Amino acid sequence: MGIRDEIRADRAAKREQDRADKAQQAEQRRADAAAQREQDRADRQHRQQLKAQRAAARRERRAAALRWVSAHPIELLMSVIVIVPALLAWTAMARYGQHIYGPVGWLLPLFTEGAMWAFAFAAHTARRGGQPTSWLLTGVWIFAGAAAALNLLHGLAVDGWLTAAVMATVSVGGVVAHQIITAAPMRTRRSRAERAAARTQRQARRRTVRMERAALHQAVGQLADDGTVTLLHRPGTVTLTRTWTGRRHLARTSLPGHGDDGPHHAPAPTGGVAEEIEQWLRESPSPESLTDPTGTAGDPPGDLHRDRADTPSPDTGVDEITDPPRRSLTELREQLRQAVQTGTVDPSSAESIRKTLRIGRDRAKQLRDEWTDTDGPAGVTAA
Repeated sequence: MGIRDEIRADRAAKREQDRADKAQQAEQRRADAAAQREQDRADRQHRQQLKAQRAAARRERRAAALRWVSAHPIELLMSVIVIVPALLAWTAMARYGQHIYGPVGWLLPLFTEGAMWAFAFAAHTARRGGQPTSWLLTGVWIFAGAAAALNLLHGLAVDGWLTAAVMATVSVGGVVAHQIITAAPMRTRRSRAERAAARTQRQARRRTVRMERAALHQAVGQLADDGTVTLLHRPGTVTLTRTWTGRRHLARTSLPGHGDDGPHHAPAPTGGVAEEIEQWLRESPSPESLTDPTGTAGDPPGDLHRDRADTPSPDTGVDEITDPPRRSLTELREQLRQAVQTGTVDPSSAESIRKTLRIGRDRAKQLRDEWTDTDGPAGVTAA
């Protein structure tokens, strides 16, 4: 093979290689174009999705706003009442501050309207959180008074009393409306029975507090070795009374429906006058005991006849038995002392005292109260 043949072969190989390179480049360009078209299509879909999502979000916000407006028309109107007076008062006080202090006077509304609204919002937040609001409300009304006073002075300086009154009213109108709206939320009107029940509960709580305070005044103290004092109270059934000085006092009383001494000492029900007389005769002392020099067994025969005369007739009933004055309280106290020493009577029960000493219920209650209030006469202990 000659040189020419070799040159022709090399040229043919080069042309073949060039054609292969061009074909490969064309294929690559087609692949790149297809990938770009796919990317562009994906980008368009993504943009469309974002646009649809933003449109859906806008529609949802508009729908939520419309729902809130339709559900809160009163709140919307109230917000206008609150915002408009606040804006008018703020701008007027800012001009008044500029007139007095110069450019820095634009900050004057921060002292009046700003402080007033800060306390109002703080009180609203505390109220919603169940926290006390007394001092916050005090701040609201103090700064509201300051704002009204300054706007009144501004109005007097501008155009007299009429303008001053309008500006003072407008300055506090917004915060007053805000407090009325937020401090007393709307609630369902209670029925008459619910109001009566609530009133009864309030009265019961007040009476309970009064009785607890009276018990505190009547309590005694137990002094410990370390100097501390423990208050002690006498348990029992009590009622609230007043002394001659007007001071509340707890007096012992019977529990309604349980007799003289409450449920622990309720007397057995009587079956009638005949049974009451028969029981009294069974409990009457023997003739020997009537001559007992100690006098602990009973009364003299004369008193026995008088006691039998006290037996109620069928027309009066058992509960109407009275004890006419025949033995003095001193004698009855001495007899009660002796009966306690012998263990024949329970001094904390008026019924036991009445049956043992054969006296009326009123005097039996009096002896019981004297005994329980003083823990018995000095030197006497129950057996």
